[in-house]
Amino acid sequence: GKSGAQGDRLKEAQNINKSLSALGDCVQSLVSKSKHVPFRNSKLTYLLQDSLGGDSKALMFVCASPCNSDAGETACSLNFASRVRNVELGP
Repeated sequence: GKSGAQGDRLKEAQNINKSLSALGDCVQSLVSKSKHVPFRNSKLTYLLQDSLGGDSKALMFVCASPCNSDAGETACSLNFASRVRNVELGP
């Protein structure tokens, strides 16, 4: 891949990507006000469950790169942040 990771680092990167994908699924469920939010799909989302529900407030930071070679990843990060922004927590 782009990172050049191999072995254990590659496995770690793949697991991080799976967790972020699961977080995206939870965010999408929250945005659409679904009755079921798949918090149990990853350890990350399971741990964040209390922070993403009820009267909680969430803050997201996005690292954006000015480099052309990072444009795709930066666009994905900004799109994800835009989806997160649409989540309305609380009753």
